[in-house]
Amino acid sequence: MDERRASRVGGYCGLGFSALSLVVIPLVALPAAPPAALGMSGEAFAAWYAAHRTGFLVGNYLGIAAFVPGFVQLAVLAGRTRLREGAREGALRWLSGFVLASGTFTYGVFACSLVAFQAMPFLIDPKTPQAALTMGTLTSVWFALDGLAALPVLLAVAWAVAATGVLPRWVVWFTGVVAALALVMSVGALLDAPPWLAAGGPATFLGFVAFFGWTGVLGGAMLRPVPEA
Repeated sequence: MDERRASRVGGYCGLGFSALSLVVIPLVALPAAPPAALGMSGEAFAAWYAAHRTGFLVGNYLGIAAFVPGFVQLAVLAGRTRLREGAREGALRWLSGFVLASGTFTYGVFACSLVAFQAMPFLIDPKTPQAALTMGTLTSVWFALDGLAALPVLLAVAWAVAATGVLPRWVVWFTGVVAALALVMSVGALLDAPPWLAAGGPATFLGFVAFFGWTGVLGGAMLRPVPEA
């Protein structure tokens, strides 16, 4: 497969990765956003999962499935970076490895958090609010820390674009904005107030949307003509 065709495959996979990851929002979050476990009662947490069980399970399942096209996009982007590294005199050719390794780490942490979330509707019970609060706190803190886990791949992609021109230059600045939101998202793991910043609250939600919106934007950028090495 030549580079142009591979880039198209990677681009479409990136769009699919983004869509499958964000489909959980119309399934569960728009009618009533889930409560933040930090600072909220176990009863409220259990009640939300009981009311949104099916939509949450389906959406979260699709979110896990999304990593199949996500890894294809990651591999294609790393491959494009390696080609451009090879065209640079004296290049050490490590940026492509950085993109691939950091992306594998980030996606692994994200996928494991989704596995924990998938178990939640089967574990919660309104009759045992303390247990619901315990599990809700675990998953929400993990969810917030996904923002910290996202920083390596965001840094790697921004660095690769800046050094090799593998994608348009504006991707660097856009990635910087997403990285800032991911960092704010991760701070929620340290706080249970204010509610907008605590893990599971609006800041966590915004960081989640920003990251998977970013993968979709990368996918669209990869569909453009391949820059000259």
